Amino acid sequence: MLVEQEKIKQVKLLKFGLLTTDEEKKEHNNESLSGYLLYPTTIEFIETTDKLEGIVGLKFGIEYSIEGYTDEKFVDVTFTCKISHPLLTYPNTGDSSTVTVETKNSYLNENNFDYFCFEYDWEIKKGAWTFQILENEVIKLEKTFEVL
Repeated sequence: MLVEQEKIKQVKLLKFGLLTTDEEKKEHNNESLSGYLLYPTTIEFIETTDKLEGIVGLKFGIEYSIEGYTDEKFVDVTFTCKISHPLLTYPNTGDSSTVTVETKNSYLNENNFDYFCFEYDWEIKKGAWTFQILENEVIKLEKTFEVL
């Protein structure tokens, strides 16, 4: 298997915690237990915290900058956001998972964000929820939240 050359020098955490979003669009994704992921165009952080009370409607996540080896703009990069969490079971199918994964395409030297929204009671599980940004399976950033 051909491994793509590393493009990301580092990923810096800019913000984390509770957030709000503008209108979210659902996009089909086989990696998600629910069969889709949510995509807003903007987010706004409203509280910096990594201790969360699990309630329906809660949105939490990270904003980060992806730095390349040069300052060049508009250089394509593919990376992965992986969220490790307690075991979730989708009630409609019985499928279970401890990770939510999204392959992302963006640009170097730009800011990005990832978040999780507790849309349903079955998603709310106490414990560690860890966001990782990876390039070629190498962890470039990691941030853990504790759902109480």
